[in-house]
Amino acid sequence: MNTAVIVDASVQDGHLVIVDEPGYRKRIERAAKKWGNGTALKVRIEPEEDAYTYGDIKHYWGHVVQPFCDDTGYHKHEAHLLFKAECMPEGKTSITELNREELRAYTEAAEQTAREWAPDAFALYDAHASY
Repeated sequence: MNTAVIVDASVQDGHLVIVDEPGYRKRIERAAKKWGNGTALKVRIEPEEDAYTYGDIKHYWGHVVQPFCDDTGYHKHEAHLLFKAECMPEGKTSITELNREELRAYTEAAEQTAREWAPDAFALYDAHASY
C-alpha cells in the first residue's frame, strides 16, 4: 500500500509555505503511525514541473518491469537492478534521484532494453496498442 504523503507548497518571501498546513499535519500524523518509529524516510522538494508523478513510476513498474518479469521469471527487484545497470544516467544510483525528464528517458531506455532481451514480453501490450 502506498502511504506516501504528497504536499502542495510554494516559496513565498524565501520560505517554504505548505498549502493547507492543518490538513497536511493530519495526513502526516496518520502516515507516521502506519510507518512506525524508526522508519527511514526520504523527503524530496523540487519545483512541480520537475517532479515526476506517481503515474510515471506506476508506468515504469507496471508496463516495463512487470511484463519483462512475467516473460523471463525474474523478480521485479532483480529486473530493476538489471535495468539500472544498463540504463541509469551516469552519476545516479536510484530512480528517486531522477527528475521527471530523466525518469522518462530512463523508462524509455529500460523499455527498449526489455524489448531487446525479452521481445515476447510485450506482444500482448503491442497487440492492444495497435487497436
